[in-house]
Amino acid sequence: MISSAETAHVLLESFPELSPELEVPAVRQSMYRQLDCFALFTRTAAENGRLALLKRCFEVADRLVRQGDAYLARAVENVYLHCLHLDGSTYGNQLARQLMPAHLYHVYQHPHTNMLP
Repeated sequence: MISSAETAHVLLESFPELSPELEVPAVRQSMYRQLDCFALFTRTAAENGRLALLKRCFEVADRLVRQGDAYLARAVENVYLHCLHLDGSTYGNQLARQLMPAHLYHVYQHPHTNMLP
């Protein structure tokens, strides 16, 4: 199981290029800010047509949801997926449907169902 405290480590292991953003003290101390940086990185990959990178981002996000503790899984659902902003266009929805692992896509399609206890 991946603990929420390991978020930055998992992201850096998968995407070393995120190091400058994740090493900022305010970001390093906040899992939510780390996931926001990861969402921006993912969104940029989508906007630049870097589909292989986008698919890898979705695979890592799926891993965080599936293997993360409850706190991390809910944060991915409520922060990362919300900050992607792919749902505003047909193209974005197409990318999500085609490149997201099935479980992550299901969570993406049914947002905010787990916000309240």
